[in-house]
Amino acid sequence: MRSILGKLLLLVGGALIGLLCGELAARLISPDASADLLYNSPEASPLELYVTDKQLILVPNAGFSGTIKSLDYEVPIQINQLTLRGPSPENTTGTVNWMAVGDSFTMAVQVPEEKTFAGLLGTQQDVQIWNGGVDGYSTWQSTLRYVRADKQIEIDKVILTFFLGNDLFDNTIFPHQIQQPSRFPEGSLIPRDPVPFSTRILLRHSYIYAHYRVWNSRNELKSGDNPSRERWRSELAIFTRSGANKLQQLIPQTRQALTQLRDTVRERGDELIVAIAPPAFAIHTERAEATFSVVGLDAGQAELNAPNRAVKNILQQLQVPMCELTPALQAAEANGESLYFTYDGHWTEAGHAVVANTLQHCMGSQ
Repeated sequence: MRSILGKLLLLVGGALIGLLCGELAARLISPDASADLLYNSPEASPLELYVTDKQLILVPNAGFSGTIKSLDYEVPIQINQLTLRGPSPENTTGTVNWMAVGDSFTMAVQVPEEKTFAGLLGTQQDVQIWNGGVDGYSTWQSTLRYVRADKQIEIDKVILTFFLGNDLFDNTIFPHQIQQPSRFPEGSLIPRDPVPFSTRILLRHSYIYAHYRVWNSRNELKSGDNPSRERWRSELAIFTRSGANKLQQLIPQTRQALTQLRDTVRERGDELIVAIAPPAFAIHTERAEATFSVVGLDAGQAELNAPNRAVKNILQQLQVPMCELTPALQAAEANGESLYFTYDGHWTEAGHAVVANTLQHCMGSQ
């Protein structure tokens, strides 16, 4: 009996050692250059983070406290009673209130609150910057988000982060989405298929699983089995010369959304600045070819700055102060800084530091 038990222990121990060696080896293997697109880090986020909202589709869950873990990061998240990321209104001593709005690049659950560009900029400017970012938000939703907050904490300045990767599409889609009646009660948790416990563990810790997941997602996209393929292809096409017409088709809705934001901020006596944020492959350009090939686009047709020029042109016509983030991010990347996560296409702490410094410079020069 002891002999059998001993052999079992040896087998288990050998398997664990083999797995550990495999994980160490997997860390040494360079990931697919499009891993940030294929890995799908948000799948590991807590189910309780968002609730339904009739006007905005979804908002962060007031009072939520938890930790968001993925392969690249482990970050505590606090949502206050105004559904904003950060301190409760009664806990702040700031007399000047700014608000950062936008999508996941503003909410920035990938880094600690004080390391986000909003947190860093607030310290640099000695003001309270409220983080009103929400994953997937369009400019339309950001405007409504700002108005709600302004009624309660009297915002003085609004910083919109316009993400070139998908905001043009989100601005076109949202007016249609909001017309569809919600199937779920106001304030209920956003319905989502639960992620098995074993998968959550692997998402957060295993590099072997990361390589497999990216490989499998790439094969699904190439074969057409992934339902996200057409959406991603459309979003990426506007960064190519062949997608110029599609880019032009998206301009009118974004112009309307930015016009509404500008007019709303002015009417409420506040100031606005728009930060134009590029996707990872526009800065770490080695990711572009791999990312485009996933959805069948020709990287040789790449025109990575086309959406930037289009949005910049709109803001100039609307006479909205802007801050182009691309040059500063490109300069930092050339100096060897890692600005976007490997398995998540959002800014690292280094990326947020560059953005905060760039915004400080932009606002000081206006």
